Amino acid sequence: MTGKDKYLDNAEAEASMQPEQRKGQDASEQDRRLTWWREARFGMFIHWGLYSLLGGIWKGKEVPGAYGEHIMLRGRIPVKEYETIAEEFNPVRFDAEAWVRAARDAGMKYIVITAKHHDGFALYDSKVSDFNIVKRSPYGRDPMKVLAEACRKYGIKLCFYYSHAMDWHHPDSQGNTHDYPNNIGAWDDLETWIHDEDKASRYERYLEDKAFPQIRELLTEYGDVGVLWFDCGHKVTDEQGQRFVDYVRSLQPDCLVNRRVRRDGFGDYGNSGDNQLHLRVNRKDWESIHTMNQSWGYKKTDHNWKPVRSLIQNMIDVFSLNGNYLLNVGPTPEGEFDANSTEILTEIGQWMKVNGESVYGTSGSPIGKPQWGRCTAKGRTLYLHVFDWPGDGDLIVQGLRNRVTSAYLLQDPNRTGLQHQRLGEEDIVIRVPSHATDPNATVVVVEYDGEIEANPVTRLLERGFANTLSVFDGEIEGTELRWDTGKKDRDTVTHWTNDADSISWTFRAASPGTYRVLIEYGAEEGKAGGDYLVEACGQQLRGTVYAEGGAYDFRTAELGELAVHAPGTYTVTVRADRITGESLMNLRAVKLIHIPLE
Repeated sequence: MTGKDKYLDNAEAEASMQPEQRKGQDASEQDRRLTWWREARFGMFIHWGLYSLLGGIWKGKEVPGAYGEHIMLRGRIPVKEYETIAEEFNPVRFDAEAWVRAARDAGMKYIVITAKHHDGFALYDSKVSDFNIVKRSPYGRDPMKVLAEACRKYGIKLCFYYSHAMDWHHPDSQGNTHDYPNNIGAWDDLETWIHDEDKASRYERYLEDKAFPQIRELLTEYGDVGVLWFDCGHKVTDEQGQRFVDYVRSLQPDCLVNRRVRRDGFGDYGNSGDNQLHLRVNRKDWESIHTMNQSWGYKKTDHNWKPVRSLIQNMIDVFSLNGNYLLNVGPTPEGEFDANSTEILTEIGQWMKVNGESVYGTSGSPIGKPQWGRCTAKGRTLYLHVFDWPGDGDLIVQGLRNRVTSAYLLQDPNRTGLQHQRLGEEDIVIRVPSHATDPNATVVVVEYDGEIEANPVTRLLERGFANTLSVFDGEIEGTELRWDTGKKDRDTVTHWTNDADSISWTFRAASPGTYRVLIEYGAEEGKAGGDYLVEACGQQLRGTVYAEGGAYDFRTAELGELAVHAPGTYTVTVRADRITGESLMNLRAVKLIHIPLE
C-alpha cells in the first residue's frame, strides 16, 4: 500500500492487532460492555451522505479512486461547490424501517451508519454545524431520529460512525489543502505536524469546536448507542485518542469504542483493514469490515459485485477467528438499497435463517483451520462449516480429542445422526451424505463430552484435498520479510530482501506418506529473482524463481516429493538460498498433495 492510500483504511497496522487492554482499563467492565457485541457477531455498515448523490461522478467525469465517499478529496471539489450539492440531496424514498428490516432479515444484529464522514456533512440535525441534512438539504428532516426509533422497534443496536480525525469542510482540520493550503494534508504523517504550533493548535480548535460537541449530540439525543465507530485514528495523538475514549465513557459508559479511535491497544475491540481477507489476529475481540462491491459509498460505475458464496465464506472465516463481520451497504441518493445489495442481503439472510445457530454467540475454532472449511464453537458443540465437500463422504475432523456424542446436519430438523468414529487419539471421521446440502457452506454439528480438548495444528489430509499452507498462517523469522496487506491477491509475504529471512509452518501427519510439494508465488519481471529452499522432515528441495509479469501475477511451481516416514508433528520452512533481484518473490502458499500408493 502506498503512502497516499494510508489514510483510507487506517492501514498503519492493518495486518496485525495487538493485545486489547490499555493500562488502567477495567477488564470486567470491558467484558460487560462487549457481551451483546460478542453475541451479535454480524452487523450492517451503511455509508450514506452527499457523496451518494454524486455516485463517483463530478462534472460528467468519473473521479479516480475506488471509494465513492472520497470524491470531495479525490476530485478536489472546493468547499463552496461541495456545499451546493446539499441543495439537491433529497432522499424522498428513505424508509428507516425498511432499512432495519433488511438488516434483521439478513441476520444482522447491529447497524453502524455514517453520522458524519470525512466530508464534514452531518446526516442528522446538528446544532454544532449547520452543514447538515436538516439545515442545508430540501429533505429537511433528521433521518437518524427515525432510524433510532426503527432500531428500537426491531431490536437492532444502533451505532454511529463518526469521522473524528478528518473533516474536509472544517478550516482547521485535516485533509483539505486545496481550500486551506496551511492545513494538515490527507497523507501527512502525524510526526510531520504535531510540533508545528500553528497546525497543532488549529487542529485542536477543530476538535474542541466540532468533533467533541458533535459526539455529545450523537450520544445524548438518540438514545442508547451501541458503538461509536471512529476512523483514521492514526492521524491523532495518543492523548487525543484517549480523550475521545474517555469522552464517550463520560456520556454513555456502555457505548463501545473501536480501535480506530487511535491505534492498537485503544478502544474495546480491534479492526481489520478495509476488505482485508487474510490477517494475523492477536486480539481476542475484533471486527472485519467488508463491501459487497468495491466502494463503500454509492458509486454508479462500481459493478464489481462479489459472489454471495465468497461473502458467506469470508464471514465464516472471520467468525472462526472469533471476529465480528460488518458488511456494508451504500444506499442510493434517493435513500434506497439498490437491487444488487438487496439481492445479496436476501441470499445471506436465507443462509443465516438456517445456520444462525452456528454464528450467534459462538467463539473461534479450537481445532484450527481444517482444509475443508472452518469451525466455530459454543458450549460443548462444534459447528463445522464445510466449504469443500469430501467426495468420498468421509469428513475428517482434525484435532478433536473429546468423545463425540452426536453428529448431524444443522439444517436437518430431525437431527438425524451421522455415523462417526475415532481415528486415533487426535481425530474423528464423520460419514456425510454424498453431496453438500448448501452450495455456500453446509454446517455439520458435532456435540461432545467434557471441556474441550483440541489440537489446532493443521493435519495433512491424505486424499481429496490439496493441503494448502497459507503464508498468513505461517511464522516469519528475520528482519525484512513481512506480511502483505491481506487484501484481494495481497495474501503474500513480501519485501524478501534478506537471504537470512524465512517462513515456517507446523503441520501434523497422522500416518506415513509421500507428498508432492508445490509453491505459489508472484515475482515481478526485472525486479525479483533468486533461488530458494523448502525444508521439512530432514529433506531439502530447491527451486528457482522465474520472474514474469507483475509482482502479483501468480504461478505454481512443483519442486518434487516429500516423504513423511512416521506419524508426528513437523515443520516445513521456505528460506532464500540466493537473492539475485531486489527481492526474492512474493510467496503466497505451500501446497502438499498426497500421492496415493499404487
